[in-house]
Amino acid sequence: MTEVWFGCSGDGHPRAIKTLKPDWLAKPGARARLQREYELLGSLRHPHIVSAEAFIDEADCAAIVCEYLGGGDLVSLAGTPPRHWIAAVRDVLGAIECLHDRGLAHRDVKARNVMFDGEGRARLIDLGSAARIGTAWTHHGTTAAHRPDQPRSGRVGAEQDLYAFAVLLCELLSGRLPFEQEPGADTGADTPWLTFETKGRLELAAQCKDSPELAALGQLVLAALASGGGPGTGSVLQFSNVIESVLASESEQP
Repeated sequence: MTEVWFGCSGDGHPRAIKTLKPDWLAKPGARARLQREYELLGSLRHPHIVSAEAFIDEADCAAIVCEYLGGGDLVSLAGTPPRHWIAAVRDVLGAIECLHDRGLAHRDVKARNVMFDGEGRARLIDLGSAARIGTAWTHHGTTAAHRPDQPRSGRVGAEQDLYAFAVLLCELLSGRLPFEQEPGADTGADTPWLTFETKGRLELAAQCKDSPELAALGQLVLAALASGGGPGTGSVLQFSNVIESVLASESEQP
């Protein structure tokens, strides 16, 4: 639906410009959805959620002008030692908690939607799928690798974001997503995915074996994945407490 361009403001500062693709410009509701994302970003003003500066609505263009995040995305750190990413996921969890406190779910939490600014500070991006908790679920195309396709209740819930956050943590800890595509399947939102298999569990356990704090994080991730986004997913407080313990242990390393 959208693509992001690099641009500069009049004073030469870099900006990211998120635009509707040309074939979406005339589709009903597309412009309104993009404007809603802009208004949501403007209302949040959180240090770890991307900021938006302007909304452009012209006949041949609809776009959000955002801060430029030139430090890459979180997926580039997958499989590296936790000291490289544990502070970032703490900040992402804070951004998720901010949304939940406002009665909203992000619905597209994944490592590719966490980007860094030039000083290495993490931002959660892409709130185009955000929806109010408790409303009827609608699918906007994120693959089953990142969240359950359909919540059991048929309603938007905070637990879906926490399930996706567990997937993000699994990818960072083990260097791979917890699900694999079925052999020969086409890629896309409706592609069948295999469940988290024994090999993946062993890989995750291997990454966590040398630290009781990491082991606790791994167990919380496994429990959340096993829940499928239902009861047992965990809470922001549970994830926060374990992540803070990992941060403390990493700071004690030589």
